[in-house]
Amino acid sequence: MNNPFNPLFDAPLACDFTATLAHEIRNPLATIDLSLELMLSERKDDDLKTYMDIIKRSTDRINDLVNEMIKNRSLDEAQIANQSLHHLLDEVVEMAKDRIMLKNIMVCKEYDPTDCIVALNRPKMKIALTNIIVNAIEAMDTQQGELKLVTMSIAGKYVVQIEDNGRGISEKNLKNIFQANYTNKPGGMGIGLASTYDILESNHVKVHVESEVGSGTQFFLLFDKN
Repeated sequence: MNNPFNPLFDAPLACDFTATLAHEIRNPLATIDLSLELMLSERKDDDLKTYMDIIKRSTDRINDLVNEMIKNRSLDEAQIANQSLHHLLDEVVEMAKDRIMLKNIMVCKEYDPTDCIVALNRPKMKIALTNIIVNAIEAMDTQQGELKLVTMSIAGKYVVQIEDNGRGISEKNLKNIFQANYTNKPGGMGIGLASTYDILESNHVKVHVESEVGSGTQFFLLFDKN
């Protein structure tokens, strides 16, 4: 990989953090909608129980997000502390497990043998990683998706690679994905990746994205070692 962390994207517009949390509320709601659609189409008792459990977990997640919004009007830099990137990735995948299960997506983890410990704002970074992983899930077809998570140590840096085999992004659209209010998704708000860029930048994380239509997308995140 030839120094992929050179500036690639136009500077995105600032994204208000309250709007970011509002966007996060939409993620579990989308899972609820998908579950209800499957309930109506299947109408089997065992399946209904599974989907009802998903709905319960998703509504609990909504309540947690609303409580977090009330408690923390802003997630300030005082919350920066050493965190395990492996634990963060595992936690985000666990949070997305219902959506992963509903689309029957395979998750492959290839973590560096040494845990990657980085000083960062944990609540914000969870949101950034969630946005990237949820976008990857949404880009993949049911029963054909593979989500790949890789961590590696390179030249005094930690690299996190998040890869999907979904529909991909055209070269024309790729340069705009971090722009606020830009979206190609029906009903999208153009907030998720814009807020992700702001969060990564505030935590001194560089990002590079490679994608090809029909062949999937790769996000590369570069973290400074402590």
